Amino acid sequence: MSTDRETPRPTAPRRQVLRLGAAITVGALLPAVPARTARADRGSPGGRLTTTRYAGHSPAGFDQWAYVPFEVPPGVSRISVSRWFHPFVLVPGLLENVLDIGLFGAAGWGPGAEAGFRGWSGGARDSFTVAAADATPGYLAGPLDPGTWAVALGPIVYDPRGMDWTVDVTLESGPAGPAFRPSPAPARATGRGPAWYRGDMHLHTVHSDGQRTPERLAADARARGLDFFASTEHNTRAANQIWGQYATDDLLIIGGEEVTTRHGHWLALGLPVDRWVDWRYAPDQALFAQYADAVRAGGGVVVAAHPLTPGPGALWEFGYDHVDGLEVWSGPWTVDDATAVRVWDGLLRQGRRVAAVGNSDAHGPGDVVGLPHTVVYAPELSRPAILAAVRSGRSYLAESAEVTLDLRAVAAGRVAGPGQTLAVGAGTVEVTAVVSGVPGATVTLHTRHGQVAAGLIGGSGTGTLTWHGRGARAGFVRVEVRRPQPTSTTLTTMAALSNPVWLE
Repeated sequence: MSTDRETPRPTAPRRQVLRLGAAITVGALLPAVPARTARADRGSPGGRLTTTRYAGHSPAGFDQWAYVPFEVPPGVSRISVSRWFHPFVLVPGLLENVLDIGLFGAAGWGPGAEAGFRGWSGGARDSFTVAAADATPGYLAGPLDPGTWAVALGPIVYDPRGMDWTVDVTLESGPAGPAFRPSPAPARATGRGPAWYRGDMHLHTVHSDGQRTPERLAADARARGLDFFASTEHNTRAANQIWGQYATDDLLIIGGEEVTTRHGHWLALGLPVDRWVDWRYAPDQALFAQYADAVRAGGGVVVAAHPLTPGPGALWEFGYDHVDGLEVWSGPWTVDDATAVRVWDGLLRQGRRVAAVGNSDAHGPGDVVGLPHTVVYAPELSRPAILAAVRSGRSYLAESAEVTLDLRAVAAGRVAGPGQTLAVGAGTVEVTAVVSGVPGATVTLHTRHGQVAAGLIGGSGTGTLTWHGRGARAGFVRVEVRRPQPTSTTLTTMAALSNPVWLE
């Protein structure tokens, strides 16, 4: 059971505003010594309530952190926190004062303090509550161990005069209530053998800054023809504790986190229910590689999310040496995605085997789940099989379940598809792309040398494009399918995109 004492505020689309502190963090970890300015004790039906107000001031800056330590004595059954900050608007909807909030327990709150983490809501909520039996979405229910706890703050201050803020911490004593029991999603869906499986691996619910409930998200995923999805809340693992209530043999749910730093966001896919990944670091601290390696060591996948989105804190600054994939297509097609595809193609030409991933990053009801999504070939519908396919690029991206793409390269009787390697030597290779579900679209083949073939799909929506090339000089071959339909920032709209077949 979880208790939501405040409805999350609606958030603007990713390409307009990226100001959630769960969505932007890091840099200098600035200790705070707030002034305790008010205290009120009063009785309550469940026991005694004690509220303490802490006041502080943060200087102008984007890359800063503050903490409000407070003591939790024995017998406390609930902790509730609310915050206020002085508003300031430099650019409406984009550059505004924000005070992000989260909670760490007595086990610690410094960098990497996984045992102490108790939740994060960034700028999406003004308040939250945590108890043994329940917690506000985004926070972890569980024992309230006595000791020094801390409210974590992420001040984003555009006012040159700085920003005043207050934090109210209310401690309630009384019976603890029944212990919360996690219900994580199973690792596999039974009865699902080798096939192409469709999945969206970047989604949000009320457990961070999304508006969908977990139940609504699962229903929308099924309605869009998805076989799996990954839960990627901003900087919290809270949702991963409840997905067992919604996963069935027709829908695999993979635990994850959108690790949302102030220097770019990344998807940690395949996290166990008890794993959380810290986000409080910058590129010059060399910590990203450490956390990425830890995710991979547990069988997970590391994906740079919407890496070319030019919003505050969203532009990817950690490089591509420690990622398994790039989210080259995120939500409805824009120039950000077109630029990300060019960056990814440049990595392929260098011989870098970085997989392309497509996800919706859906937050609100107006965001279409599965637009786009990643279609992977796996021997079964299970967490390890799906993640292995994503990591190897055994996949293509599609705008909807109506779109299919079959890419095959043949040389000397050997056949390979996306993510696979074909030994061709100095001989010839025959490449065939079969596309369906996209009437009037253009199909193009690309190698290390650029576009090498193109064809038009007729009114039936199905078409085949074949190309013959010379040996390994091509390096790889991949497919793009575009509609002749402009967007507000591009001349065409992507409908499907394959990962490459590697030619050696």
